[in-house]
Amino acid sequence: MQHTTRQAALNMIQTAPVFTLATVDADGYPTMVALSPLPVRRSLETLYFYTSRQTSTTQNIQNWRQASLFYYQLSDYASIMLRGTLTLVGNNVFDQDWRAELTEFQQRLNYKDPVILRFQTSSIKIRQMMTIDHLELVDHPTNDHLT
Repeated sequence: MQHTTRQAALNMIQTAPVFTLATVDADGYPTMVALSPLPVRRSLETLYFYTSRQTSTTQNIQNWRQASLFYYQLSDYASIMLRGTLTLVGNNVFDQDWRAELTEFQQRLNYKDPVILRFQTSSIKIRQMMTIDHLELVDHPTNDHLT
């Protein structure tokens, strides 16, 4: 991935208000949900999300950690897809209380049993100006199924 494309991908990741997150349920079906990433520590390699322990997303990653993120930017018809793994992380992943990192919308959700999910990118596919570029960040095993 060229430097300019890499920078465009990072810019999309850092400014995307909402990603579509796809996970796989226990029956093997894809499940999608719209999630807003935490506004801090967004990078090509890692994004964090706030959700409830009771959501299907959190339940799905107990069996299968592979996930995909997708964002579509209507203003210029650009899109980015990230493939990687999704895991629950503890409160100690942030230097300060993670609740202070929530957006106003995330604060209003006020989950009773909140969790932070960490998405770690293994590959990125970006489409901009009718061109497609692809970057492999990390060589993950193809079958990361938890048993």
